[in-house]
Amino acid sequence: MDIEQKTPLLGGLSPEQFMRRHWQRKPLLVRQALPGIQPPASRAELAQLATSEDVESRLVTQFDDRWALRHGPVAKLPPWSKPRWTLLVQGLDLHVPAARALLERFRFVPEARLDDLMVSYASDGGGVGPHFDSYDVFLIQVAGKRQWRIGRMGVSTTGELRQDVPVKLLTEFNPEQEFVLEPGDMLYLPPGWAHDGIAVGGDCMTASVGFRTPWGRELANELLVRLTEEEEDGHRGDRMYCDPRQEATQAPALIPPALQQFARDAVLKAANAPLALERALGEALTEPKPRVFFDAGRPLRPGEGVRLSPRSRMMYDRAHVFINGESFRAGGRDATLMRRLADRRRLAGAEVARLSEGARELLDQWAEDGWVLAE
Repeated sequence: MDIEQKTPLLGGLSPEQFMRRHWQRKPLLVRQALPGIQPPASRAELAQLATSEDVESRLVTQFDDRWALRHGPVAKLPPWSKPRWTLLVQGLDLHVPAARALLERFRFVPEARLDDLMVSYASDGGGVGPHFDSYDVFLIQVAGKRQWRIGRMGVSTTGELRQDVPVKLLTEFNPEQEFVLEPGDMLYLPPGWAHDGIAVGGDCMTASVGFRTPWGRELANELLVRLTEEEEDGHRGDRMYCDPRQEATQAPALIPPALQQFARDAVLKAANAPLALERALGEALTEPKPRVFFDAGRPLRPGEGVRLSPRSRMMYDRAHVFINGESFRAGGRDATLMRRLADRRRLAGAEVARLSEGARELLDQWAEDGWVLAE
C-alpha cells in the first residue's frame, strides 16, 4: 500500500495525511468512500453465522421501549419486518472472504492495532443506543441507510452510563452533529466520541472496523505470565530464595522485606532479559481469540506459493517473527521473506523456494496446522 497516495477511501487524503490529521484526533465523514460497495454477507448468511457457537454474535432489541440483549448463538431472529432490532456479528473477517478483503483496506494502521470487522444488521429504527467506544472505529454503510448522531465526551455527554438496561447506554446525550449515511459512505470516529446510529428503513447493514486498545494493567499481566514461562533450559540461571540471616520473629505474619526485594528483583530480571519483553509482546499480540480454530492442512508441494489463513495473525520485530501466539528467531534472507509474508499476507512460489531448509520446514508445519494455505 502506498501510504502517500491520496485515496477516495479517506476523502481524498492519503493514509499518511489521515493518520497525521485525524487519527485519534477528530472525526472524518467521507461520502462515497467505497462507491458501489456490496454487503460482505447477506442477511440470511449473517443469520446463519449467528447460530454457530464458533461465531460471536449479539441480538439487541428495543421492543415496547424496553432494551434487551441476547448473546449468541442466536437460534431465531425476529421477523425482518419488525422494527427496532439489531443483529451484531463480530469477527466476520474470520469467516467471509469479502469481509477480510474489506478489512485489508485499512492495513495502513499497524496490524498490532487492527482488530476485526463487525457487521450489524438492523430493521427500521434498530440500533444499540447512544454510547461511546474506547477505541477508534470506521463505520461503513454497506446497505440501507443509517442516521448517526455524534458528540464529544465532556460536551455532548458526561459519559455516565444507565444502570437500568443490559446494554451500555449513556444517561444523557446531546449530539453536536448528525449525518445520514448511504451505501458507500463512511464515518471515522476517534476514541471517546459518543455516537448513536439508528436504521432509517429496513435492511440496514453497517460494517465496523474496530481496533485493539489494550489497557496497561491487562497487558502487563499477560506479559508477566509469558515472561515467567519456562524456557527449554529450565531453571538455569534462576535461584531460590534463601535467608540464612533471618532472625527469630515476634511478628510471624509480617512479610520479610528481604523476600519483597527478592520478588521485585525476580520480576525486573525477567523483564530485562535480552529480547524477553519483545518476545512476550509479540506472542501476546498475535494470540488468536478464544473462538478461533484452524482446519488441518498439508505440507506444501514444490512450486506452490502461500497465503496466510484469514484467521492467522502474523507480525515481526527486528529479531523475531510471530504467528498465532508463537515466536521464532529470524535473520538474513529468511527474515526478509517471513516479514514479507507478514506484511503482504502471501508469498509467491519463487519466494517460498528461496527459504532455507529450516524455514521451509517451518512453513510446511504452519501449512499442516492450517495457519498458511497453499496457492
